[in-house]
Amino acid sequence: MRNEKEALCHHIVLHLIPFLSCVWGTTSNQANPAQSGSAAEVQEEPLTQDELRSMFSNPDDYIGAKVELSGVVFGSVDSDEKGIYFQMWSDPVNIDRNTVIGYPDPSFQLEDGQYVKITGIVDHVAEGENMMGATVTAPAILADKVEVSSYIDVVSPTIATAAAAQPTVDQNGYAVTLEKVELAEDETRLYVSITNNGTGNFSLYSFNSTIIQDGTQYESQFNYDADYPELQTDIRPGVTTKGIMTFPPVQQGPFQVIMEARSDNWDERFSEYTFDVNLQ
Repeated sequence: MRNEKEALCHHIVLHLIPFLSCVWGTTSNQANPAQSGSAAEVQEEPLTQDELRSMFSNPDDYIGAKVELSGVVFGSVDSDEKGIYFQMWSDPVNIDRNTVIGYPDPSFQLEDGQYVKITGIVDHVAEGENMMGATVTAPAILADKVEVSSYIDVVSPTIATAAAAQPTVDQNGYAVTLEKVELAEDETRLYVSITNNGTGNFSLYSFNSTIIQDGTQYESQFNYDADYPELQTDIRPGVTTKGIMTFPPVQQGPFQVIMEARSDNWDERFSEYTFDVNLQ
């Protein structure tokens, strides 16, 4: 689903390299004097979230303003002897807020799909054409810092962490460890490792796992955008696998994690792998 949406949204085709010598940096760090009283006059602090929303609607009004943005790179990353130039979605969840970035470090390595955090100033407004030939615009940011980040830090930051009272449960030589738990506004992440020291092949499926909190049962949900590592199934003896299970967001309080598992040795009996989790 995400790939289809991205294909539809990759509509701004900006030829960045021709802008480099003649456009980038021609705007000074001073706000346009004609914009007296505008947010662009304030250079010491970056734009607030409310001001950023306004900036994406009317970037011309914020030339020279300092910004702190994060997002996901899309399309090719161009470069010349002066720097690198790329586009990113500053709202990667909705694949929105197309932003053009120029960064004066030609040695900086970046590629499509990476998450980044940037600071810089609104340098100019870039223009391009969409697939229908209509003119579209995007704010062009002259960055003084670009930092490669992650999906979690940009899209789903951790707001609290939790841990199991007994992190490892071992049955018949099949050890399941709940290494850590992260709570975010949009999901709950369980970091799980499994070590097979038993005699058979072992399987534990996220769809057979649940969270119980205050009388409510939460089923696992797959995050297609995050590309988290997945637990292997049908795990052979001597093998360890690690992955992240995702669930809907829960309250910042104690809860219980219950996982069902089995081996292909039908003589072995299993109870549910149960973990009592508390905030750290």
